[in-house]
Amino acid sequence: MKSKVLKIRNLPEEMQVLNEVKVKPIGSLLALMLVSGVFIISGSTIAIMGVVLLAISSYALLVMPDRILMQFTDEYLVLYNRKNRDECMLIYWDEILLWQYQKHNNEDQLWLQLTDGQTETIECFNRNKIVPYFKIYAKGKERQLKPARRRRSTASSRQKI
Repeated sequence: MKSKVLKIRNLPEEMQVLNEVKVKPIGSLLALMLVSGVFIISGSTIAIMGVVLLAISSYALLVMPDRILMQFTDEYLVLYNRKNRDECMLIYWDEILLWQYQKHNNEDQLWLQLTDGQTETIECFNRNKIVPYFKIYAKGKERQLKPARRRRSTASSRQKI
């Protein structure tokens, strides 16, 4: 099996990254700053809300740290969200047996099962950036959720008197 955990400094130098997913949603924060600017310019009582939104979005954009969660290449996927921040998981596309993007109330998760039986679960925040690469490079390996069984209605099971 070629997929393995390794130190970030040992990643291949010739790695051509197609796309990467980061923690900080820069586009959304910039849009929030634009909306807050419109609120401030409006000059009405909503301008106070604009100042608050501008302060929060500026803080998130300028002060809070940003880091890479995953990177996509033609040959493999690199997962950086490990307990040890110096390590990453390099997973070759052909070694993914099954994958599934799972939506939850508080966070989304990407579930991977590798050919050796190992499973990886990664917290995610942007389905639109992740799923297209898996549909291209791990085509036909998506695990579908089974539809829930319908329960028989209790009214139809009652006997008529």
